[in-house]
Amino acid sequence: MVKILYKGPLKLKKALFIHIICWMVFIIYEVSIVGYMSGFRPFIHYLLFYIINISIFYFHSLFLLNYSSANFTVNLWRIPLFVVLEIFVYTIISLFITFLLNKYLYHDSSQEKLLNYQYVPTSIYRGTYFVLYGTGYYFLINYVRKKEKTLTQAIENEKLQNEVLRAEQDFLRAQINPHLLFNTLSFIKYAAKKKPEEADEAVMRLSSIMSFALDNNSQSILLNKEIDQVENIIGLNQLRYNRTLNIKFKQNLENDQATIIPIILLTLAENVFKHGNLLDGNHPAEINVEATQEYVLLQTRNLPSQDNKIKSHHTGLTNMRSRLEQFYKDKYHFDYGQDGDIFKVDIKIYL
Repeated sequence: MVKILYKGPLKLKKALFIHIICWMVFIIYEVSIVGYMSGFRPFIHYLLFYIINISIFYFHSLFLLNYSSANFTVNLWRIPLFVVLEIFVYTIISLFITFLLNKYLYHDSSQEKLLNYQYVPTSIYRGTYFVLYGTGYYFLINYVRKKEKTLTQAIENEKLQNEVLRAEQDFLRAQINPHLLFNTLSFIKYAAKKKPEEADEAVMRLSSIMSFALDNNSQSILLNKEIDQVENIIGLNQLRYNRTLNIKFKQNLENDQATIIPIILLTLAENVFKHGNLLDGNHPAEINVEATQEYVLLQTRNLPSQDNKIKSHHTGLTNMRSRLEQFYKDKYHFDYGQDGDIFKVDIKIYL
């Protein structure tokens, strides 16, 4: 019956040990109090009565209530009947034990009657007493089980969210890599003949980005590591455009151990190159990174590209907001939009 409420061998063994200890404490306490007030009885007296006491406790909590709760609406009218029947059987057994003890242990001829009305109220009281204890125990165990189930579900949901975050991270990484890879390989093919030193630099930077994309699968990384890859992306694009791009990358890292979820800063940098006009010297693009003990601030500023072939639907930024919401909840601020001629993105993550 215990397996109804305790599942698994380890839990069952632990539960049995706890129950034995609790019953020992309860019995010692009760026997001590009653014995001190009215005198102690032989061991067999306590053994027999506590066997039926413990039996009704577990029968009521592990069988009757557990069985009735399986179809509570149908069994609602039956539960009071079962409880009365339970107490009645307990009382008959209790009276029978009393009769046997009086006849064979105490040799009390005046009490040699099975139905001795002197003991009926006491037996009914004791039966009701342990039935109520069993009821409380049943509800306590079910409450604990529901809390445990809720906690387990919360853990499973958290794991699922982490898997979703990792999948989104991998998806964003997959979006960045092919675009960057094909453009860089085309440049390397061109530069290998005319500018070998630039081809070497491009290979080293591309290798670093690919290694970062393949090796990093954690939920959060050091901001420094992603900054290194942004510098590589800027360097590769400068090589492709013969260092004519107007872009400023500013860093202010008071906290060099600050961490963020991967691909956030890389996505911002990619958006600047993909949708920004970086050839206008009067409006250079900006990527600003600041990290303190309290927050991480990521900002981009760029003049939008006039190329009609590259139309932005802000899908990357929408996905970014979703990732920030899942990972940081209410511990971030994210804003983007057009401010005059400049497109701005601001992300502030509170550590």
